[in-house]
Amino acid sequence: MPPKGEDVEVVSFRVPKDVLEKFDRVAEMERRRRAGMIRALMENSVNAITIVTRNLEWQVKMMADLEARSPDSPQLEYRRGQLHATKYLLTTFFGERTKDLILQTVRERTGLPIPHIVPLDPDGNRYGWDSDAG
Repeated sequence: MPPKGEDVEVVSFRVPKDVLEKFDRVAEMERRRRAGMIRALMENSVNAITIVTRNLEWQVKMMADLEARSPDSPQLEYRRGQLHATKYLLTTFFGERTKDLILQTVRERTGLPIPHIVPLDPDGNRYGWDSDAG
């Protein structure tokens, strides 16, 4: 229950039964009721955007430093993989537009471009295009 005096809104929506059954299993593992689990996920998602934004800022700064010192280092390649995974998870959980907004926020706050996630090929070149880079 929300604290007394806090504005609340009742939310109602339709979900396919198979998705709801899977969600209920997750809620059961967390020892929560369905409504409590939905509320926790909604509250956590707002906080997660802030946490992920800060993490991406750190990643971009770290990658810029590594790029300046050693552009083809294993450490930088590892960070490219981390950045790729973070962007993928953002898109999966929040959607493409939210990911784009977060990346723009990171660009503005760091003053740095988003690094390419295209991995180094065995021949020493990068092939492909990362639409989020820049």
